[in-house]
Amino acid sequence: MSGHRPANRCPQAAPAAVVAGQHAHVRPPEDRAQRTALAAYTAFRERHYEPYLQYAALRIGRGAAAERAVVAAFTELAVSWTAILGGAGPAAAAWRILHDHVDRALGRGPATVPASQVVQTLQHDAHFLHEQMHLGPDRIAEVLGVRPADLPRLPSRSPLE
Repeated sequence: MSGHRPANRCPQAAPAAVVAGQHAHVRPPEDRAQRTALAAYTAFRERHYEPYLQYAALRIGRGAAAERAVVAAFTELAVSWTAILGGAGPAAAAWRILHDHVDRALGRGPATVPASQVVQTLQHDAHFLHEQMHLGPDRIAEVLGVRPADLPRLPSRSPLE
């Protein structure tokens, strides 16, 4: 029975595209959103893994404990990435997650930092990243997830350092 095919009476069930008489597979928008979120997570992880590991190693000590803390932080981040990505500051949320895992590795429970101490904690972290890891202000702001203008004044570094 060749010939005319009846029109699909249910437009919602119709394929998104028909090419040369064959149905072309078009992924739903959710798939695209998931791929985009995965790509964003992968890029974020690649960009932040090393400074996170350096930070953990300097605070915890070199070795497996620092690696475990960073892997645990990125695992937690991956599980909630879509929600974090939809928030106001993904990098800031990721830094708090890392900070909690490093604190746990040091035997400190994850503390809820009062709003009055958030700025002080970020200032301390910014100075730590600057003095111990020799990061510049723009990279520090990126790692901490803050605007460069919100960083505390950091001591200048000589060009020979």
